[in-house]
Amino acid sequence: MHQADFGPLRRAARARLAADVHAGRRAVQSWLSAAVIVAACSLLAGCGGGGSGTGGSNGSTAAVATPASTSAGNSSKSTGSTNSTGSGNSLNNTNSGSTTTPTISTARALPASPVWTAYYGRGSALDLTQTAATFNVIVIDADPGNGTPAFSSAQIAALKANGAKVLSYLNFGACEKWRTYWNTVPSGFVSCGANTAAQISRYSGFQEYWMNPANADYQNLIVNYIAPRLAATGVDGFMLDNFEIVGHGANASSAPCNASCAQGGLDLVKQLRDRFPDLAMVPNAAPVSAIGATTGGVSFPWLIDGVIAEQVFLPSTSTSLVQQLKSWQSTEQNLGRGAFLVGSLDYTSSCTASSAAQTAWTAAQQAGFSPSISTVSLDSICWWPFLPTGI
Repeated sequence: MHQADFGPLRRAARARLAADVHAGRRAVQSWLSAAVIVAACSLLAGCGGGGSGTGGSNGSTAAVATPASTSAGNSSKSTGSTNSTGSGNSLNNTNSGSTTTPTISTARALPASPVWTAYYGRGSALDLTQTAATFNVIVIDADPGNGTPAFSSAQIAALKANGAKVLSYLNFGACEKWRTYWNTVPSGFVSCGANTAAQISRYSGFQEYWMNPANADYQNLIVNYIAPRLAATGVDGFMLDNFEIVGHGANASSAPCNASCAQGGLDLVKQLRDRFPDLAMVPNAAPVSAIGATTGGVSFPWLIDGVIAEQVFLPSTSTSLVQQLKSWQSTEQNLGRGAFLVGSLDYTSSCTASSAAQTAWTAAQQAGFSPSISTVSLDSICWWPFLPTGI
């Protein structure tokens, strides 16, 4: 079945899963988010105003002006500590030893004032000129499939004509059965369908499986096959969907992910960063437990370039998601990364629901987030009258 048919299913599935997961973690997330911020602030020498992002031309690199290493005080990797799901798992914490401040390629920097949209339809159905003139961060699905991609390289280049960053959807925590790589991969790789060791559970009601990001064959598939095929289309990076898997915890009712699984997910991001130093990476639904974690001797927040969350303000405001985004925002500001994307993606019943869209847009801006408002299918762009112009 064509990929566009599954857009609303991915969203609806996650919405139902979020109801289950949030029910378990809402009780702990408020105090945990605050605790994480306090820990991060202590590590980063105090909270306060944010700094400006790094600038420069594409292809160059610049070290962010922070200490070259961070040493632990009296803390070490905790045992039996509670993460964002309350499962009792723990990740490698930044207080467990020295961490390095990596050199960050300026090519991966996202706009300091992001105006963004997500669109999983076909490029032929989109007004490329209008889209390029309206948004400076555009998320598409660039999967080449069997040779008939939704977007050609020329269409992706058109979206970037005014300097926009184009990110491709990359399903990080799950694998859809309709993707070609569910069954068919080159020699040296294990397809999602054949990798039963990595399959955690069915994505309830849908043709998709939660995958263990710590599985070596799954890591190899993403880093050395799926991501390179996307990068070859000319996109500027990846939106890592279903990233919430690393926060599910060992006792989650749906798709449990223990400490080893969670750490493997962070390690997988590090592998992607090493392979693609110039590409941006933006996880969807990144749990706050990842803020204080390390992978490969690097504090995890250095590896990514933004975070987004869905259904933050519609159908009603989710205080836990607002706090989750604010936790990431505060952490990254204290790293001096003012260009870090903190985005909310909310859904309306149709592109005529301007009143609800305006309410969510305003709430997001007041919270300091970069809003995007669409329909749940994400197969069209809603040209709201309040969209900013002249980016």
